Amino acid sequence: MKSLKLLRLTVPIGLAALTLTVAGSMSTASATTYWSYRNDYEGQCLVSSTASNKVWSDTCDDSLATRNWYWGPDSYTRNFDQTVFRRLVSKANGLCLTTDSETATNAVWMSPCGNAPGQWWSGDGNELNCDIGVGAGQFLRTSDNGAAVYATEYGQSGIDPSRWVWWGAHS
Repeated sequence: MKSLKLLRLTVPIGLAALTLTVAGSMSTASATTYWSYRNDYEGQCLVSSTASNKVWSDTCDDSLATRNWYWGPDSYTRNFDQTVFRRLVSKANGLCLTTDSETATNAVWMSPCGNAPGQWWSGDGNELNCDIGVGAGQFLRTSDNGAAVYATEYGQSGIDPSRWVWWGAHS
């Protein structure tokens, strides 16, 4: 009689656990957090192409994959200030935001995630800062030339400081 009561309690609980497991509700996998980045100066969002390596700013619509980004799993911490850098990956194409240190106004593009030094970004402090390993970091900013975005040292003369400010929101 005692075993029959125990069976009546354990069978429904076991079936419920099995159903949840099959449905994925008890899965240990976590969902990816997607971010959109809105520029303070122009109110536009960082966008990547689905068909090319282009990056620009455009109207914000978080439902579009081209406006959604996620932080890659690899990271490193810069020794002198403990800033954590990761690769910023586009949901639209799976490529990483990339820049270089060739000029005072550096191009920004999408490229396969790998060992390129211009792929390590930090989103701390409402800025997107790229540590390219050559001294001063490069900060993502918008341009007064339409929808272009560039990576430059912060505070270049004649550029409104709010062009370097990016407000991140996640879903």
